Amino acid sequence: MVICVYCGEEEGTQRIGDPNLDMGEKIDWQDNKNWWMVCKDCKEVIFLQRMNSIGVIAENESIINDTNEKLMAIAERTGKPIMMASIQKKKDGKYNVSSVEFTGEKIIPQENN
Repeated sequence: MVICVYCGEEEGTQRIGDPNLDMGEKIDWQDNKNWWMVCKDCKEVIFLQRMNSIGVIAENESIINDTNEKLMAIAERTGKPIMMASIQKKKDGKYNVSSVEFTGEKIIPQENN
């Protein structure tokens, strides 16, 4: 049995491209190191986390709220927490760091400006 490389708890049944790869690079898709075996829930979580990042970059509250609701629903259904963090460089050169943990109970935002 192959264990999910993302959560390390469930059987990895879904094959996805390594989400850390820059899709602009020349990628050898024949090389197994460029693929991850993940469980069904983690496949969905990874997609939603990427969409949430796009929403933050685009400053699109609709995308952010939609992905937050879906991540919360997964945390509620699975009983497992989901963590997201972001680091943004401000125009003044300082960094804005924030994180949110979806526990299935409530959203607990944590910010460090």
